[in-house]
Amino acid sequence: MILFVCGQLSGAQYIYPIIQKWSFERTFKWNLVASGASCNFLNQNNIKFTEIKKNSAIEVSKYIDSIKPSLIITSASANIDVEHLFILEGKKKSIPTVSFIDIWANYKNRFEYKGEFIFPDNVLAIDNRCKEEMIKDDVPGNIIKITGQPYLEYITKNIPPLGQNILLAGQPIKKYFGKSFGYDETDLRKIFFKAINKAKILNILNTIHPEEVIDKEDAKLNMLFQKGRGIIDIKESHTVLGIFSMQMVIGYLWGRKVASIQLNTLKTDPSPLSRWKLIPLLTNVNEIIEFLETSNLKIDQDELILLLKDRFNKLGIKNSIKRFENFLNFYLN
Repeated sequence: MILFVCGQLSGAQYIYPIIQKWSFERTFKWNLVASGASCNFLNQNNIKFTEIKKNSAIEVSKYIDSIKPSLIITSASANIDVEHLFILEGKKKSIPTVSFIDIWANYKNRFEYKGEFIFPDNVLAIDNRCKEEMIKDDVPGNIIKITGQPYLEYITKNIPPLGQNILLAGQPIKKYFGKSFGYDETDLRKIFFKAINKAKILNILNTIHPEEVIDKEDAKLNMLFQKGRGIIDIKESHTVLGIFSMQMVIGYLWGRKVASIQLNTLKTDPSPLSRWKLIPLLTNVNEIIEFLETSNLKIDQDELILLLKDRFNKLGIKNSIKRFENFLNFYLN
């Protein structure tokens, strides 16, 4: 029996295609522990899960003993204690532990717990580029296996037509990174709204990430904030802007215009798409205006599908669901 543990939205999305498949087929035994923003996504998709009320080693140990999993697989979410606890308790009980990377960013810090780095027995990378970047970030290369990104493959099976909006994708930078980038989501919104006001651009979706904290500085901006709706926001948009969110990656795979707004260029760009020169990196008001004034609304659906064929391969997501299931099957037999 496989035990999945996820503490953030992107982790729940990653495992969703395989959970959906197994729920329909009813051939494999699995359990799921979830917390935080992942819970809403799982509820919306009618996926059963357990919440551990107290994030303690004792409670986690009791739960593991009650279900006796053959594998514990966690999302590699930054600052989610319950994931680290399951890895630690799994190791104590000699149960294989695995974590998966859902996006090409912030690798080693995902495994830090109470000032130490806690690595599972294996870490699942998306592609070779992901593995290479992890090794450069001091994740041990001998524990890395490449299995793809199931959710990204899943959402590319049906590409929706371009929407009518410009999406500014919210992200909880303050909560998890503070000002370590030299900017946060409030700074992003300031420069973005200066640009759209100057250019008199309408049809803006300014969304809030489920874990984002809106504070007094945000309130001063006098903006309309909307609760993020995940892929629905991308469906209704033709352009996606942000820092390095998953919505930007999905927007890119769906043929939307995508750019990363970063006010201070770091030695390492946190956005994989701009880091790899697949999308522009915008640093000031004029660059944002110039980017937004280039329309992509004339492209029809057939042209859109042709445009996207190469993008799927560039991000290494082909056959991700099958590769992920093949990895898990080893622990089910």
